[in-house]
Amino acid sequence: MKRFTLISLVSIMLLAFAATAMADPPVVCQSTKVQSFDFLLDYSGSMMMFHKHKAENKFKLAKEALRRVNDRIPELGYTGSIHTFATNREVVKQQTYNRAVFQKGFNSLNQTYEVFARLTPMGNGIAHWTKALYASLPSPTAVIIVSDGENNRGVDPLSAAQAAIAANPGLVFHVISLADSPAGEATLQAIVNLRPKEGVYVRAENIIDHDIVADGFVTEVFCATGRIVLRSVQFALGSAEITRESAAILNELANILKGSAAHVEVNGHTCSIGSDESNQRLSERRAASVKHYLTTKGIPAASIATRGFGEMQPKFDNSTDEGRRLNRRAEIDFNRRQNIDFNYNRADIDFK
Repeated sequence: MKRFTLISLVSIMLLAFAATAMADPPVVCQSTKVQSFDFLLDYSGSMMMFHKHKAENKFKLAKEALRRVNDRIPELGYTGSIHTFATNREVVKQQTYNRAVFQKGFNSLNQTYEVFARLTPMGNGIAHWTKALYASLPSPTAVIIVSDGENNRGVDPLSAAQAAIAANPGLVFHVISLADSPAGEATLQAIVNLRPKEGVYVRAENIIDHDIVADGFVTEVFCATGRIVLRSVQFALGSAEITRESAAILNELANILKGSAAHVEVNGHTCSIGSDESNQRLSERRAASVKHYLTTKGIPAASIATRGFGEMQPKFDNSTDEGRRLNRRAEIDFNRRQNIDFNYNRADIDFK
């Protein structure tokens, strides 16, 4: 099982750092992993209750996590849908994925429904949608369960998930977890473990709190190969100084790279203000500045190469102030496919 308290992102080709205001989604698939997918949301009474460890309504947390995931799914012709269980409801029917349509579907779900008498037949829900939908979906298929794992009625969820895979051998279950009990977490992990090499388990709060987790989850579920754009690493005009905001992102990246054998290339870029020669030198200083910062956090200098591209590779319109600001950036290129553990279970970066 690929856990996003222990994430293995074998499909990452590039981590590109840009500014917060980006028109494109941060995940860019170079080739797709699935043909179809379904979000299967737990709409039972327990999801209306407050999370024991987060002091927040579980379904409210679920909707925020789904918004962040939806913002990152590339529109590459997948067929997708949204369904609920407890009760069984089709929110968005199977159709070509469109970000706006799916966000409207998530927004339509009420997070203040009555708790009383709303039991949790998770297994029944999986069995229902297997018969009504999953058995006929084009493979490979991703079913993303969003639940706290509670089950107090009906058939066993694990048995229902096993039957779903038998009906569609190309189906893989992934989980966005709201679990706040050992039993609920065990149920959800067991479902993901039916396909331990492909299934991904991630906590909703980590998707909400950390861009890199949200980006990584979408990459693992939807992309055979691809890249992730991590936002907010940028530079002031004429400067190669790491800002406080940039440092926060680089700290997270350094924690991920620690202990890995990854070799990375840091690429510096500038806007169009200034001469070609001065911009080339500035881009090289920006790349060197990022490398130096990473080495102070324990990343071996020998594993980091640097390049400067001056103003030659703009991603935004240099005729506007905003475009120039966005072009003052650094990118980190994983220059070959590498196995990198995004390990959020270590004591020094525990996100629970």
